[in-house]
Amino acid sequence: MATRQIEMQYNLRQNNNDNSTAYGKWFPKAVRRSTLNLKGLAEHIQGHGSIYTTDVVTGVLTKFRDCLVELVTQGVGVKIDGIGTFYPTLEAKGADTPIKYNIKEQLEGIHLRFLPENSDNDKLTSRALIDKVVMKQNMIFDMNGVPKKIVDGQLVNYGENSDDDSDDDDSNEG
Repeated sequence: MATRQIEMQYNLRQNNNDNSTAYGKWFPKAVRRSTLNLKGLAEHIQGHGSIYTTDVVTGVLTKFRDCLVELVTQGVGVKIDGIGTFYPTLEAKGADTPIKYNIKEQLEGIHLRFLPENSDNDKLTSRALIDKVVMKQNMIFDMNGVPKKIVDGQLVNYGENSDDDSDDDDSNEG
């Protein structure tokens, strides 16, 4: 496990849906810094002091992926203890009667879903993850997508009322 916890960054965005009861309110949106591919994940796992080389971890993860697809397409859920359960769901158009139902015509998709672990020791639910993360505000965007920042308790356009627009300004932390 990592020795230093890196903050999860978020941007504040203003709701611009005028049909919403939350119109004009501000909400956080996670900043996804990157996405690891299979090899990147294998290197990350190996970097945590694993006795297995990156090639071995990649092989295991590749076989896991292949088997997961095989089992889920057979209607079998796959539970990985401490992580959660992968399972299939169907997306389809309805029929007026069971007699008129034709799966080939009405089936629109098969989705791979994931249900995070919720046991006492391995809670990966959205509320439980709050206690495991350090948050850091990144940017603020109004409903028109204009970048903003807080200066002396006021919300101003990014680049205004300041000689220094560096990211070191702690006044935006949330």
